[in-house]
Amino acid sequence: MRINVIEQKLTNILKDYEFKISSIKTKREFGENILEILLKGPNLNTDILAEVHTKLFEVLEDGDLDDNYYLELSSVGAEYPLTSLEEIKNHIDVYVYVETNKFKDFGYILSVEDDVVTIEYNAKGQFRKIKIEYDTINKIRTSVKF
Repeated sequence: MRINVIEQKLTNILKDYEFKISSIKTKREFGENILEILLKGPNLNTDILAEVHTKLFEVLEDGDLDDNYYLELSSVGAEYPLTSLEEIKNHIDVYVYVETNKFKDFGYILSVEDDVVTIEYNAKGQFRKIKIEYDTINKIRTSVKF
C-alpha cells in the first residue's frame, strides 16, 4: 500500500477546500483492514466528506490501496484542538474554548496579529474582548455553541 501517495493525492484534492489531514493510520476493526483518514476544518459535514471520498477514489490507481483494505474517510469531530498559530489564524470567527493560566472561557476568535490572539467572550451578559499572547495558551480547541 502506498500511504504517502494516497496522502499526496488527498492533499491535492483538499486544496479546493478549507480542510487538512489530521491523521492517517491503518487499523483492524471487526476483522477488516482499514486505512483511516481523519480530516479537520471548519464546517466539515457528511456531504463534503462524501464528495472528497468520491474524488479520492477517482484518482486512486491500482496498488495505491491494498485490495484487502477499506478506506475510511472521516472527521475528527466538531471539537478538536488547534495545535499551531497558523491553525488559529485559519479559524477566525470560529467558536472556541481557550485556557491560559489566567483565563478559561468560550468565545470567538476575532483576529490574530503577530502572536496575539483576540477573543470575544460573554462575561455574564456583557461581551468583552481579550488579547492573549499565543505562548500563554495552554489549550485551545474548537467548540460547539448550544
